[in-house]
Amino acid sequence: MSISLSKDLLINNIKYAKPMIIVTLLVLAIDQITKTIVRKSVASSGTIEIIRGFFEISYSENTGAVFGIFRGQNNIFVLVGIVAIVFIFFYYNQFKHSLWMKIALGFILGGALGNLSDRIIFGFVTDFLRVRIWFLRFLWWPNFNLADAAVCIGAIMLIIGMSFIGRKIEAR
Repeated sequence: MSISLSKDLLINNIKYAKPMIIVTLLVLAIDQITKTIVRKSVASSGTIEIIRGFFEISYSENTGAVFGIFRGQNNIFVLVGIVAIVFIFFYYNQFKHSLWMKIALGFILGGALGNLSDRIIFGFVTDFLRVRIWFLRFLWWPNFNLADAAVCIGAIMLIIGMSFIGRKIEAR
């Protein structure tokens, strides 16, 4: 009886988690494919200009955090990545009935797994997207990757979603 109940619970949780799982796997796959292409082709050739003076593909290895701070602290960031993934699963239970929030968590989880796998496999995160800040023509934004972008998109979605959830609770 308890085995059947556990199996039903697992199947039900997977059904609810399907949007998050799909987004996570898509983000992870696209992130890892683009990083592999960049490591194999751009790393040896340098920078590829996509939109002159605005957008480039420029290979870099990041052993630190955002903007390259805390360089050489890869092991700490592996631990931080694992803790972040645990928190994502904790928050999933609070938002499992909201498609918006499941998609947001999928973006964050996919990005976290993409960068975590880089750190574990290579000892660094492969960054390659480089954009010039339009209103400061002399300043290039530090290199980033699709996993970083996915985490940012997911975080923005979470903030938006949480503000609407808060409004719904206040309206009751």
